[in-house]
Amino acid sequence: MWIKTRNSIVVITFTLFLSSFLLISCGNSTNVEIKKVDSSQQEIDIQFKNAEYLLDQDKSEEAYKILKKLADEGDAKSQIALGNGYEYGFWGNTNLEQAKYWYTKAANQNYAGGIHNLGVLEFKQGNYKQALPYFEKGESLNHPESINILGVYYSEGIVFEQDYKKALEYFRQAVKYDDASAQFNIGQAYYYGDGVEKDYKEAFTWYIKSSNQGYSLATIQLAQIYFHGLGLPKDKAKAIEIIKPLAELGDAKAIENLKLYTGSSN
Repeated sequence: MWIKTRNSIVVITFTLFLSSFLLISCGNSTNVEIKKVDSSQQEIDIQFKNAEYLLDQDKSEEAYKILKKLADEGDAKSQIALGNGYEYGFWGNTNLEQAKYWYTKAANQNYAGGIHNLGVLEFKQGNYKQALPYFEKGESLNHPESINILGVYYSEGIVFEQDYKKALEYFRQAVKYDDASAQFNIGQAYYYGDGVEKDYKEAFTWYIKSSNQGYSLATIQLAQIYFHGLGLPKDKAKAIEIIKPLAELGDAKAIENLKLYTGSSN
């Protein structure tokens, strides 16, 4: 997920399978043929879920075997999963060539997640112009993460001239799909007054939406608002309450802020 910050772009490690969308093209199949496809897809979904379970149990080798089989048979979401694994080292060492290979397999099926992830690979290497067409294609397929990152292009002045209002248009388009990154980015816009009048209460509203989806940076910002009393009464206890679980999970920024909150006399 990509977010807009005040001074920089931050890469949040993708949760495995997060970018997976199954784009189903409807043809003129008969009812019997549709049932066969549904049955086949149900079996694929069962196997895929099994692979997810095995990964949760740290049985990556067993999960890999299932995903590789499904991917070889053409299942796009399994191809994405293999690519994620290679990109982030779930199968051992990172291997960006293999990640790109499997993302391309999915992208060749017009699968939005694969197209988006190809863009991410380019973006992370600083190849912003090369990445842009992938995100634009993702936008045409209504991929919320692609739409969100196009907003980042404008908010940070990447390739395009910096334009906070244009960025907000993209973020607002992405939140139609409940994208947590975009919700956070809108919150940031109101927090800092980028393209809109600064409004901590409105920022709070968007941070709540994002935080409720488990987006940690939004939770951290909520704690800041409570601790400093931005747009609402100060509530140090509430700030500590909501940030403590993140700190216990090892989030570096949460740990830093928790120390500040518990050690401050304000």
